[in-house]
Amino acid sequence: MDGSVTWVMDGSVESTIGTTGSLGSGVNVNSELDPKVGMIFHSEDQAYNFYNSYAKRKGFSVRKDHLSRRSDGRIRYRHYVCSNEGSRKEHPVSMTKKSRPIERTNCMARIEFKVNNDNLWIVNRFIDEHNHPLATPSNSHMLRSHRKKLPVQRSNISRSGIYFGAKYTQNDIQAEADYGEDAGLLLKNQSNCLTTRRLKDLETGDTQFLLDFLRTKQSEDPSFFYAIQLDEKERLTNCFWADMQSIVDYTYFGDAISFDTTYHIRGDDIPFAPFIGTNHHKQIVIFGAALLLDETLESFVWLFRTFLVAMSGRQPKTIFTDNCAAISEAIATALPDTCHRLCLWNLLQSVSTHLPCLDINFQREFENFIYDVGSEDDFHKEWDSLISSYGLANVSWFKDLYSVREKWGSVYLGNSFSATMMTRQWTEDMTNLFGNHFVRKLSLTKFIIQYLKSLIHLREKEILEDYDSTQSKPVLFVDIPMLIEASESYTRTIYVDFEHEYKSQLACLCEPVGVDGMRVTFRVYIPQKRCNGLVEFNPTETIVTCSCRKFESMGILCMHALKVLNNNNILSLPSKYILKRWTRFAKDGSVSSGQLATGGSGSQVSLTVRYSRVCRKALAVTLRSAVSKDALDVLEHGLDKIIAQMENVLHNATSSRQAEDVHVVDGIPRNTSGTTDICFSGFGFSPR
Repeated sequence: MDGSVTWVMDGSVESTIGTTGSLGSGVNVNSELDPKVGMIFHSEDQAYNFYNSYAKRKGFSVRKDHLSRRSDGRIRYRHYVCSNEGSRKEHPVSMTKKSRPIERTNCMARIEFKVNNDNLWIVNRFIDEHNHPLATPSNSHMLRSHRKKLPVQRSNISRSGIYFGAKYTQNDIQAEADYGEDAGLLLKNQSNCLTTRRLKDLETGDTQFLLDFLRTKQSEDPSFFYAIQLDEKERLTNCFWADMQSIVDYTYFGDAISFDTTYHIRGDDIPFAPFIGTNHHKQIVIFGAALLLDETLESFVWLFRTFLVAMSGRQPKTIFTDNCAAISEAIATALPDTCHRLCLWNLLQSVSTHLPCLDINFQREFENFIYDVGSEDDFHKEWDSLISSYGLANVSWFKDLYSVREKWGSVYLGNSFSATMMTRQWTEDMTNLFGNHFVRKLSLTKFIIQYLKSLIHLREKEILEDYDSTQSKPVLFVDIPMLIEASESYTRTIYVDFEHEYKSQLACLCEPVGVDGMRVTFRVYIPQKRCNGLVEFNPTETIVTCSCRKFESMGILCMHALKVLNNNNILSLPSKYILKRWTRFAKDGSVSSGQLATGGSGSQVSLTVRYSRVCRKALAVTLRSAVSKDALDVLEHGLDKIIAQMENVLHNATSSRQAEDVHVVDGIPRNTSGTTDICFSGFGFSPR
């Protein structure tokens, strides 16, 4: 103790820590609040709470470790360690069916207390170096030692927010709890607290409630976008909205989207039409939602063009929809660069509607047919077999389905990116979304509340998966460079898929069937199974292409390609075949204008689209810098310079140039049926 400084932590630890204000990044903890050798606490609770509060700000979880007692039973030493301390002990004999991710990394970070005869807890040793990634401020409340929900937090939920503003009340609660023991309220718990209160408050005035909801969300979210159509009597006809998180998510995961109109709200029978995608964990993410008075061509064209304005003009690569002529024509009109496919989930739902007389065996065979057929020849053979077995030769719906087979048959979709939307998992996810989250008996008012609750639930699931992917690592099938690289790059969910493909290639046979210059063609197959693939391999450039088109459609290499790489002694995974949208770093980095919009500048892009693009870029960089005080300082300093330059430009602008800055949403067409289009964003509104 000689030469060390002594701090006596008297009173509550929370009040002492709570006077520091904002700490910025979860890693850049205020050094004045770091544990130091010689600090003195008056109880075990004070000692633990101090270190646990520090751990939360730093981004790790605390676990109790060594305990030593005196002969009379009083504590002599107590050690608290990072929860990643130590390593997993593998059983030499037993094998588990499913290996749990590895969380322990032999981290040496710890604090050791010595308790003297006066029962004072003195910091005897402190090690602050971690050998693993630390949680970000937005994820720290998920660390095990910080998961609590106290009565005061429940009270805060009841008195804060409006129209289910759970995203914002979570921030308020976190600000109050960051420096004390009132730590970490998970959003899913918060959502449960809000349900009863809101259902009691909002029961009447559906249209007014919808407008109030949109205006309130706009005031809460500086980038909340919504657009409405009014008929000639100024009655609401169609409505679309998307919040900031949905818009930012679209910049990362908007390559393949699903548009669904199968759910109708009770009462006015209004179609609910969400734009849905899949994130880097293969989870559902919602990019925006619409309420449509009807399902006409005019309504769909208006909606798709409005969606493009909200997303800064960037068209998706692929869109999956129901088999509807109006939707198909609207996509060709409003989304000419987007590949249109039919959603298999909708297709399976339609079977029971159009073929109710057929039993469960047909549904099972039909499902296997649309997912498992491997070649075009097999497609035609299996189709003829279904017609023959179930007497479908004269069923018009079945004939019509065959005529558009290139929009839904898996053997025809290899050249269009589909993410997970052509898989059984997507069908299950969509069934869960509409079966468990939305009930057809809901009124418009209750539906909006349920929609927001579902949105919060989906985003909380993503945060949990982000946390798990950074704080743990999968147990590798075998320690080889390719799997190590995959485990360090992919999210946990995608790594499982990749490892499955790698295991499958071990059962494959590989034989060369032709050479064309630098390209060698291999036939890869599993005996007696319909999973063959023809693989072209260029060893000079390490380019591998398979006839199954799995990489082109889903973004991960298939077992056929992996077999060829393995046979040619390519032991590392080529970086060109690691799609960033499937990695743990999918959302790292700023959002470029190329991500936010397509097209050029000046006369080639309308003022509205350019305006929207700048807004999204500003919000994206603000969101990115929010985890670091230093980053926010740099951003704010840069904005001050930009504002000064902008004011100078505006001051020197001519009146004719100023007249060009009209408030017109020219990206949204006026409906020819006598309706009025109005677009609102968090930065202003523009009536038509």
